[in-house]
Amino acid sequence: YCITFKEEQAGYLAGYAIAKDGKTKLGFLGGMAVPAVIRYGYGFVQGADAAAKELGTNIDINYFYGGQFYGDANITSRMEGWYSNGTQVVFACGGGIYTSAAEAAAKVGGKMIGVDSDQSPIINQYADGMTVTSAMKGLAATVKTLLTDTVAGNFDLHAGKVENLGLVSGDDLTLNYVGLPVETTEWNDTFTVDDYTALVKAMVDGKVTVSSDITARPETTIAVNYNGNIK
Repeated sequence: YCITFKEEQAGYLAGYAIAKDGKTKLGFLGGMAVPAVIRYGYGFVQGADAAAKELGTNIDINYFYGGQFYGDANITSRMEGWYSNGTQVVFACGGGIYTSAAEAAAKVGGKMIGVDSDQSPIINQYADGMTVTSAMKGLAATVKTLLTDTVAGNFDLHAGKVENLGLVSGDDLTLNYVGLPVETTEWNDTFTVDDYTALVKAMVDGKVTVSSDITARPETTIAVNYNGNIK
């Protein structure tokens, strides 16, 4: 049984949330430009763009791939430049590449968005409160679903299949296969848990759609500076 995830949905939620939080200078630091990382990034751009349209604000996003899944001095230096030039939050997406963003953020009080799991316990070791949220894959929900069906004798529902899992419930967030961590996200008056739940429900109901296309960059009204690969 093979599982893939709708990373574009998780990225969208993170981009929308951070823009609603009032942040206008954002960054996306991808590892290698593989499909999952691209979907996270393009979803992030789409979410920030949607929130900017609602708010009537201008948002700038610096966007590039490190060309590797680990941080190093060159990438850290680039991140230091971003933060010193006004970038407020960086979505670091790709293995250990987050270390470069975290090292740079720690020097200036910058913020970060984690990926795949709730990374706040790891990233916040660089500075307390550094992690604003994380664009997560719902690994717990995935395992629970599969084991429940297997114990019930229904493994045939999954055997031999490749499933692409994402948002499935606007009522019970624990059932979703992507999302933001409710407990550790820095909610505020401009984007509350109720606002997040309403957005998830709108996405489940099809009222808000996110493109998974990675063959073309998302069309946006916000400024996105695509820097390509650093290596």
